[in-house]
Amino acid sequence: MTDSDHDEHAGHSHGSGHKHGVRSQGRSALIGAAAANTVLLVVQVIGAVVYGSLALLADSVHQASDVVSLLMAVVIALIVAKPTSGRFTFGFGRADALGGLAHALILMAGAVLIVVEAISRFGDEVNVDGGGVVVLALIGVIVNAGSAKWLHGVGGHSLNMQGAVLHLVADTLGSVVVLVSGLVIMTTGADWVDPVASILVTLLIVFSAARLLSAAVRVLMDGVPAGVDLDELRSALLDDPLVTDAHHVHVRSLDGETLSLTAHVLINTDQLHDAQTVTKRLTAMLSDEGIGHVTLQAECHPCDEPGC
Repeated sequence: MTDSDHDEHAGHSHGSGHKHGVRSQGRSALIGAAAANTVLLVVQVIGAVVYGSLALLADSVHQASDVVSLLMAVVIALIVAKPTSGRFTFGFGRADALGGLAHALILMAGAVLIVVEAISRFGDEVNVDGGGVVVLALIGVIVNAGSAKWLHGVGGHSLNMQGAVLHLVADTLGSVVVLVSGLVIMTTGADWVDPVASILVTLLIVFSAARLLSAAVRVLMDGVPAGVDLDELRSALLDDPLVTDAHHVHVRSLDGETLSLTAHVLINTDQLHDAQTVTKRLTAMLSDEGIGHVTLQAECHPCDEPGC
């Protein structure tokens, strides 16, 4: 192990301890949010049937997806926390992205069902209890907004937690739409507002699902993480006085949170010690840029062979 490798692992050990604490808090928050949202789901489904509100039922479908997503997020958090093994040397961070993919598909499937039901109800004579809808929607806003704020405060930046928060934020907005539709029905008696509001809720669902799907696919396909500029990173490598070239620069996210970079750097020296000093310096610089896992291949002479 080189000096730069040792320093990187020491920093990683400290970062892992902090990350473990954040993930532990995140798991506790997920369990609490899942419990609160399960209670809310039961109340909303009963209320949707009693008050005859499709918008409230649509919000309940989204709420159900939230509960499933939160429970799934708890399981994923437990999987991600597992240590590396001989078969999974990079750990289990990709479970984050797989979970995000599943969350997105659940949301989209629910959205399709809601739109079909909403369209079928246009023109039907359905009496909606606006007052009851308002009360339940207000409870939904409080529970979902509170859960989202809680998770956002302790969840770090993992894709798994981002997905859970995104679900809750979208559901909060959905509850706001239902709240407004209930108020309109109370004041005007226009029951047609209810299916219209349900379609607006589905638009929120699809929007949140599309963002989550995009993020999950980007991680699973080893895409360059959002906000990362490869040209800027390559220029940063070339800023070192002993580096004359940098190629095969690749950046990906291991788990939706930790960034990993690999690169070949041509160093103007034929001394192993000097080359190690340079890679150590570059590793520290990249760490400051938010790259948590760095692998640099030092080259002391140009290589024109394929893959070099």
